[in-house]
Amino acid sequence: MSLFSRRKLSEYEPNDHQYQLNKLNFKVTKLEDRIDNLENDWECASQGESFQLANGIDAKEAANRVEKAAQKALPNELKKAFDEINSAVKNEQQSIRLWQYKLGIVNGEPQWVRIYHIAALSRELKKYGYETKLDSNDSDGRFSSLKVSWEGKETSDISKIDPAKKYILPLEDTECEITDSVTGKAISHEVAYACPRDDKWEIIYERKIYSDAVVVPGKNIISAPNWVKSIEPIEAD
Repeated sequence: MSLFSRRKLSEYEPNDHQYQLNKLNFKVTKLEDRIDNLENDWECASQGESFQLANGIDAKEAANRVEKAAQKALPNELKKAFDEINSAVKNEQQSIRLWQYKLGIVNGEPQWVRIYHIAALSRELKKYGYETKLDSNDSDGRFSSLKVSWEGKETSDISKIDPAKKYILPLEDTECEITDSVTGKAISHEVAYACPRDDKWEIIYERKIYSDAVVVPGKNIISAPNWVKSIEPIEAD
């Protein structure tokens, strides 16, 4: 190497050394900041103060969200369960088993898909006179199931129906609060009702102070599916 080349290289050596030193100082500063944050969190914890990450939720809030999801899904899951019960009755069965999940295909990939929230469904079906038994085979619930039986049980309130009168058929424990999107305050409450629509019984949401949209003639209820007959009828005013 020529003398000229060596001199040119040496001119950059101090600058390169300073650059490496600056990088090291920056890493040390970042490490000190992390240590300070950990010390602050530890101090808060030792003094009984709570601290959370952004968007963090505690266990109680997580459980509440799961329960709300189950309650929101309950009306449709109850109707689906009554459809399965009705089909079993036609086959002269006295019990069925409802699975919490099934293996399906989502976006071309196999995936476990929830069918029922069986704990919430079990509580609800008991109100209609059914015997229920939860059978949990694993911790994550993939193979959990609910046995529903009706041997020797009266599950219909059809004897209470007068064909000449009108009724509403609200599903128990389906009331939900409607809030204003701006203020967050409750502005009304809705309830799930069973109603005939285009020769098919469906579950719809209507205000708690119901309208004629959910009023059903008694003669329609008498010929309704079993899951409809199992709902406690309330005579419309």
